[in-house]
Parts: sequence; C-alpha cells; structure tokens
Amino acid sequence: MSEIRQRKTAGAASNPTPTPANAKKPVPQANKNGGFTCMPLLLALVLIIGATLSTSFVLTKTLTFGYDPQALRKHLPRQRITLTTEELKQYDGKDPTKPVYLAINGRVYDVTAGRDKYYGPGGGYSFFSGVDAARAYITGCFQTHLTHDLRGLSQAEIDSLSTWSDFYEKHDIYFYVGQVVHEPIPDDAPLPEPCS
Repeated sequence: MSEIRQRKTAGAASNPTPTPANAKKPVPQANKNGGFTCMPLLLALVLIIGATLSTSFVLTKTLTFGYDPQALRKHLPRQRITLTTEELKQYDGKDPTKPVYLAINGRVYDVTAGRDKYYGPGGGYSFFSGVDAARAYITGCFQTHLTHDLRGLSQAEIDSLSTWSDFYEKHDIYFYVGQVVHEPIPDDAPLPEPCS
C-alpha cells in the first residue's frame, strides 16, 4: 500500500488542531459577475410599493391617496413646446390620443383634464380648443372672434387678458406648456368684424 504524506507547514507544526481563534473564516461569495446582487433591494422596493398602495386603497378606496392622477401631471417636469398655428389645431380634443391645448395671446395651456366636460368635442368650451382665441376672451364673441388678432382693441381690453392667463396658470388641473408662434398679420388685413 502506498501512503500519501502531507507536508507540514510551519503554523501546523506548532498547533495541529484548528481552534476558533485561528480557524479560517468563510469569505462571502460574489455573484457570477463579480458584483452585488440586487434581488434583496428589489424585493424590499416591491414590498414598500405594495404596502403603500394597499394602505392607500384601505384608507381612500383609491391607489393614489385620493389624488387625481390628471392633477398630478401638472407637477411633472416637462420640456416647453413651441407650436405653429397649424400645429396647435391638431390638439383640438378630437383625437383621444393627443392632449387638448388652447392658447391665449401666444401662451399654450394643457386643458386635457377638462376634455370630457368642457374642451372636447361637444363640450361647452370646445371652440377654444386647438386655437389661440385671445380676441374672443376679450369680446365674448365665440363665433367670429376666435383669433389671436388684437388689432382695434384698447390697451385696457388687451390687459384684461391677464385675468384669463392667470386662471389657467393657477388652475389645479390646467397648466402652461409652451407657446404658439403665429404668422404676422399683414398690415392691409381687415380688422375682425365687430361683435353683434
């Protein structure tokens, strides 16, 4: 029979039996890629989100603690848009996949949250959707003055537009999204007809 011998190391000669003081501690194993596994972190995140949604539903019967998701859109950061008059017309509420925009003196507001009641097809203010109707906001002529042309109006009348701009700026569910750039009005263009 052959005998296999093991060479003694210097440390093994002085203390042949390992004790807890000199025993080797196991080294934690990394995942195959050599990095930290994120499963415990993802699991904790899923549990926190689940607990939050459950608590919201138990307390308010909604998943958002009673907040309207449309109103939350106002607070999301977004890039400001610049539209032409023709591009603005695409946002008149007829296409349910697009937001509803209206403009006042070049400032564009998102009124999508009022699509069903006010600004969508058949709504009481649908004529404002997709256009800059600054003149109509001043004169109250919603048939013939749906234009951005303010020529012939007094400065006091033009200044009154700030009331409407403030309404949309400060509204809970409507918000400013950018501007509309209109073609210049020719000098020889006739003034809009007076409101009847």
